Amino acid sequence: MMRDTPRVFIGSVVFLLEGPLDDRVVDALLLSVASLPGVRACEHDAAAGALVVTAGAPMDRAAVVAAIDRAGCRIRP
Repeated sequence: MMRDTPRVFIGSVVFLLEGPLDDRVVDALLLSVASLPGVRACEHDAAAGALVVTAGAPMDRAAVVAAIDRAGCRIRP
C-alpha cells in the first residue's frame, strides 16, 4: 500500500501485495475486496504485484486490508 494513503479514501488506491499469487488466491482476493460496501472496482496487476481498489464512497483502508487478509494475501511491508 502506498505509505501516504489516508485512513479513509475515495478514488483509487494501490495496495502492494506479497506474491506471486495463484489464480485461486487472486479470485478469492477480488471477490473479498469487491464485496466491500463502497468499492466501485478492484483490479489485480500481476506484473506490478498490486491491487488497485477504486472506492465511490468513503472507504476505510483497514477494511480493505482485512479483506485482503481474509483472501490469504499479505500487504508488502
